Amino acid sequence: MRITVSEPGHESMFRGSSLFQTPYWFRFRRELGQKVVPLVAESSAGAFSCAVFIRTGVPGFSYGYLPRVPDIPVAEEERGLFLEQLSAAIAPHVPPDTVCLRYDTVWPSPFTDSSHYSNGQWKGAPRAVFRELRMNSGTRERTLRKSELDHISPDTVIIDLDKDDDVLLSRMRQTTRNCVRRAYRSGVSFRIMNPDELPAWYRLYEETAVRKKLSHEKLSYFETLLSLARNETNSPDFRIYAAEKDGMLLAGAVTAFSGDNAYYLYAGSSLEQRKCMANYGLQWEIIRDARSAGCRYYDLLGVPPNNDPNHSMYGLYTFKTGLGGRVVHYSGCWDYPLDERRYQQFRNAEAFAGIR
Repeated sequence: MRITVSEPGHESMFRGSSLFQTPYWFRFRRELGQKVVPLVAESSAGAFSCAVFIRTGVPGFSYGYLPRVPDIPVAEEERGLFLEQLSAAIAPHVPPDTVCLRYDTVWPSPFTDSSHYSNGQWKGAPRAVFRELRMNSGTRERTLRKSELDHISPDTVIIDLDKDDDVLLSRMRQTTRNCVRRAYRSGVSFRIMNPDELPAWYRLYEETAVRKKLSHEKLSYFETLLSLARNETNSPDFRIYAAEKDGMLLAGAVTAFSGDNAYYLYAGSSLEQRKCMANYGLQWEIIRDARSAGCRYYDLLGVPPNNDPNHSMYGLYTFKTGLGGRVVHYSGCWDYPLDERRYQQFRNAEAFAGIR
């Protein structure tokens, strides 16, 4: 297996199916003050984008984050060696004080066969030490480590958009279909908001995050996200969706349509008129628009690993899985240390601080 990495001379050389490996996303992160090293890899398994985003996890340490890399299929028994050789090729391109490379993979978890289910519930991946033994099988250095933290949830729901309305509705849970229909019967209207309405959506998003005790982005983050996209050709199609009734914003979402994929990025919902089920109607609008825009998949970006009623995000699991998609379990984030001594210090500090 041989992997080469280079800095491309033109944007057309970037190859990747993910929003997070597009030239637009590189520029967006740079606008936010982050260093980005745009790279393209060539391998026997195929070519792919492998841009490295230099992040500060804890003071005194920086690491290279590679979201959705690699996004090409690699046989499970070859994954460790693939990451090892890819890391060796990338290392000369990143700052010398980079403590590790962190891959946020889209490889399916190898722990999803029937032995990892009980009463229809996925039991989850085993402890990190066993996952590391399996990933490092076949590697030369055996240094790949399962990251303590996953940046993008490794568990998600993806809706295949290759069917007509009737089929998409039939795939939904019956209660979800009823909620979609109730939203329309209740007089909820749906539209795409204008960019100058961003502050109104943001207030709802922020209120929702505070209510649910979730971290959230600043308004300036979204202003940059949308303004940069408006001023560029070939950027992803970002939209602010709104569900309203009687002049009140009941639910809203920021989505991205990028190539084959649509993404449910950020959302907020009001406690007012909850019986109208505005969120459900909003999702149906997004699903149909994404399909019309040529997207093949709609990624809802994150659910709990299984249907555990005791999980704090159980309601989110029920909501997203009810929309008729596939529950997908990825392998999550994997670290390749570039400086073993400093990496262990970084890992301990990161675990203590709980920083992503």
